Amino acid sequence: MPTFLLISRHAPESCWMFNEKTRQIHINLLNTLESLMKKYNISFLGAWFALSEHTLYEVFNAPTLEAFQKMAMEPEIVQWSAFNTMEIKLVATIDDVQRLLAQPVH
Repeated sequence: MPTFLLISRHAPESCWMFNEKTRQIHINLLNTLESLMKKYNISFLGAWFALSEHTLYEVFNAPTLEAFQKMAMEPEIVQWSAFNTMEIKLVATIDDVQRLLAQPVH
Protein backbone atom coordinates (compact mmCIF):
# COMPACT_ATOMS: atom_id res chain seq x y z
CA MET A 1 0.00 0.00 0.00
CA PRO A 2 1.52 3.37 -0.97
CA THR A 3 2.60 5.75 1.79
CA PHE A 4 1.88 9.47 1.48
CA LEU A 5 3.41 12.40 3.30
CA LEU A 6 1.06 15.37 3.60
CA ILE A 7 2.73 18.68 4.41
CA SER A 8 0.34 21.49 5.25
CA ARG A 9 1.11 25.07 6.17
CA HIS A 10 -1.01 27.99 7.29
CA ALA A 11 -0.41 31.68 7.89
CA PRO A 12 0.10 32.83 11.49
CA GLU A 13 -3.14 34.82 11.40
CA SER A 14 -5.15 31.69 10.57
CA CYS A 15 -3.44 29.53 13.20
CA TRP A 16 -5.88 27.36 15.11
CA MET A 17 -4.05 28.24 18.32
CA PHE A 18 -5.22 31.88 18.05
CA ASN A 19 -8.12 31.95 15.57
CA GLU A 20 -11.47 30.67 16.88
CA LYS A 21 -12.96 30.10 13.40
CA THR A 22 -10.08 27.92 12.19
CA ARG A 23 -9.94 26.20 15.58
CA GLN A 24 -13.54 25.03 15.13
CA ILE A 25 -12.83 23.85 11.56
CA HIS A 26 -9.84 21.90 12.89
CA ILE A 27 -11.93 20.32 15.64
CA ASN A 28 -14.66 19.36 13.15
CA LEU A 29 -12.09 17.69 10.90
CA LEU A 30 -10.52 15.79 13.78
CA ASN A 31 -13.98 14.55 14.80
CA THR A 32 -14.69 13.16 11.30
CA LEU A 33 -11.22 12.13 10.08
CA GLU A 34 -11.40 8.56 11.34
CA SER A 35 -14.67 7.86 9.50
CA LEU A 36 -13.32 9.50 6.31
CA MET A 37 -10.20 7.35 6.42
CA LYS A 38 -12.33 4.24 6.93
CA LYS A 39 -14.51 5.22 3.94
CA TYR A 40 -11.43 5.29 1.66
CA ASN A 41 -9.47 2.46 3.35
CA ILE A 42 -6.74 4.88 4.46
CA SER A 43 -4.70 4.43 7.62
CA PHE A 44 -3.03 7.14 9.66
CA LEU A 45 0.59 6.48 10.60
CA GLY A 46 1.43 9.64 12.50
CA ALA A 47 1.60 13.42 12.65
CA TRP A 48 4.17 15.98 13.71
CA PHE A 49 3.65 19.70 14.20
CA ALA A 50 6.33 22.33 13.77
CA LEU A 51 4.31 24.83 15.79
CA SER A 52 6.62 27.82 15.36
CA GLU A 53 6.58 27.26 11.58
CA HIS A 54 2.79 26.67 11.38
CA THR A 55 3.49 23.41 9.56
CA LEU A 56 1.95 19.97 9.97
CA TYR A 57 3.49 16.73 8.68
CA GLU A 58 1.15 13.72 8.44
CA VAL A 59 1.84 10.23 7.11
CA PHE A 60 -0.87 7.96 5.68
CA ASN A 61 -1.13 4.62 3.91
CA ALA A 62 -3.71 4.60 1.12
CA PRO A 63 -4.65 2.00 -1.47
CA THR A 64 -4.01 4.52 -4.28
CA LEU A 65 -3.28 8.19 -4.87
CA GLU A 66 -6.81 8.46 -6.27
CA ALA A 67 -8.31 7.25 -2.96
CA PHE A 68 -6.20 9.77 -1.06
CA GLN A 69 -7.26 12.58 -3.42
CA LYS A 70 -10.94 11.59 -3.13
CA MET A 71 -10.71 11.81 0.64
CA ALA A 72 -9.12 15.25 0.26
CA MET A 73 -12.24 16.40 -1.62
CA GLU A 74 -14.57 15.64 1.31
CA PRO A 75 -16.26 18.84 2.61
CA GLU A 76 -14.55 18.76 6.03
CA ILE A 77 -11.12 18.56 4.42
CA VAL A 78 -11.92 21.15 1.74
CA GLN A 79 -13.04 23.54 4.48
CA TRP A 80 -9.80 22.88 6.39
CA SER A 81 -7.67 23.28 3.25
CA ALA A 82 -9.15 26.74 2.64
CA PHE A 83 -6.60 28.14 5.11
CA ASN A 84 -3.78 25.63 4.48
CA THR A 85 -1.50 24.99 1.56
CA MET A 86 -0.86 21.29 1.08
CA GLU A 87 1.75 19.16 -0.60
CA ILE A 88 1.23 15.43 -1.11
CA LYS A 89 4.33 13.31 -1.63
CA LEU A 90 4.63 9.60 -2.32
CA VAL A 91 7.27 8.35 0.11
CA ALA A 92 8.99 5.05 0.82
CA THR A 93 9.86 3.39 4.09
CA ILE A 94 13.39 2.26 4.87
CA ASP A 95 12.15 -1.32 4.35
CA ASP A 96 10.96 -0.36 0.84
CA VAL A 97 14.36 1.13 0.07
CA GLN A 98 16.18 -1.96 1.38
CA ARG A 99 14.07 -4.19 -0.89
CA LEU A 100 14.93 -1.99 -3.85
CA LEU A 101 18.62 -2.07 -3.00
CA ALA A 102 18.53 -5.87 -2.84
CA GLN A 103 17.43 -6.04 -6.50
CA PRO A 104 20.07 -6.21 -9.23
CA VAL A 105 20.84 -3.04 -11.16
CA HIS A 106 19.44 -3.21 -14.70
